[in-house]
Amino acid sequence: MIRIVTDSTCDLPAALLAEHRVIVAPVNIQFDHESYQEGVTLTAASFYQKVAAHNRLPKTSQPSIGQFQAAYRPLQADPDTEAILSIHITGNLSGTYESAVVAAGQMLVEPPITTFDSLSGSMGLGFMVLEAAEMARKGISLPVILARLEALRERMRVYFSLDDLKYGRMSGRVGAAQALMASLLHIKPMLTVSEGKLALVGRVRSRIQALHALTDTLCEQLSDRPARVAVIHAHAPEAAEEVRAALAERVSAPQIIVSELSVGIAVHLGPGTVGVVGYNP
Repeated sequence: MIRIVTDSTCDLPAALLAEHRVIVAPVNIQFDHESYQEGVTLTAASFYQKVAAHNRLPKTSQPSIGQFQAAYRPLQADPDTEAILSIHITGNLSGTYESAVVAAGQMLVEPPITTFDSLSGSMGLGFMVLEAAEMARKGISLPVILARLEALRERMRVYFSLDDLKYGRMSGRVGAAQALMASLLHIKPMLTVSEGKLALVGRVRSRIQALHALTDTLCEQLSDRPARVAVIHAHAPEAAEEVRAALAERVSAPQIIVSELSVGIAVHLGPGTVGVVGYNP
């Protein structure tokens, strides 16, 4: 069987990861001299509590080469493993993919390890991991799975609405003057992931408008065709539920996954961030 490895930015709910036996390499989070592994020794709730207590953001780093090798090693030792497919957050925003490539290159040749750059993140990555795992369970070959993932990269739509630019300013991604002006004007920027890079696609003047804009934009992209859809949020379950309910009335999706945004991504976007992800299969 082909086994799937990913990283903790994929935002796929824990139940689905467990169901498909997906192995997750955690992003590393460091508050001063205290180091944590996302999803292992640090929960999202603990992360927000620590940020509030410290009044500054932690440092983050991709899973190390050693962490990836620790994920690959038992899979290679399993006689049922035919191959390993390691799927990760875009290399344009993180060193995670490169770390996986180097780790794979230092491992045994058999069973082979193939790395794949999703050119996405959050549930954009999560949906790719989920489809790859579903196909692997059916016994579909690695070349066919990779061809499918390449097609998904073109179809995946990911949009985020930021509620507060404080985290962006603290992380250095947004200038202090820009963050202050946006705060005074109550501007809510909306971002997308395009070819593996973050791009600004719009600005609105209120939280309600931002949530409506997320819904409208994704619905326009998906049209009325069958779709797979997710809502992601950073410490904002009520807003996420509002968006989920609105999407449920307008998209042809059998299920809308709601998931909390990875700490490794939320550290740059901030609490209150809400996102939508979808594609037409």
